[in-house]
Amino acid sequence: MQKISLFFFLILFSACTFRFNAYDISPDVKTFSVEQFETTAGNAPPTIGQQFSEQLKQRILNDTKLQYRDIKGDIEFSGAVTSYQISPIAPQPGQTVALQRLSIRMEIQCKSEKQEMKSWSPSFSRFADFASDADLSAVETQLLKEIYAQIIEDVFNKAFSNW
Repeated sequence: MQKISLFFFLILFSACTFRFNAYDISPDVKTFSVEQFETTAGNAPPTIGQQFSEQLKQRILNDTKLQYRDIKGDIEFSGAVTSYQISPIAPQPGQTVALQRLSIRMEIQCKSEKQEMKSWSPSFSRFADFASDADLSAVETQLLKEIYAQIIEDVFNKAFSNW
């Protein structure tokens, strides 16, 4: 019984240690803000930037102790959706295409007044594939959800981890 208790204690301790050590947030950083992301890609849905902004805000609220501010947080996120492309992939015999790929590129800026070394401005690009016979409007919501999750993970790790 003691071995089982020790085993669970070690698992719990190591999980807590990882969680607390994974984020590289200075103690003087208490707040964050997320500007509504612009959509500069001509063929992208008009609400794509707003949806991404809200999901990024929710991820930071859920996974850090930072408080949200409408403007001028200690860490500020902003950016734009710069590319929204659908391209054929996986050609089949007879010149047909089995899959299509939705790719999104975003320029994202992270500005930190309190940690100048933590400011950055790269682009992030991710994609999701769907069947070529599927109507994009029918699968677009799910594809965007997958792509947002990947980009938000990249942004979160760049902003708050030493990975």
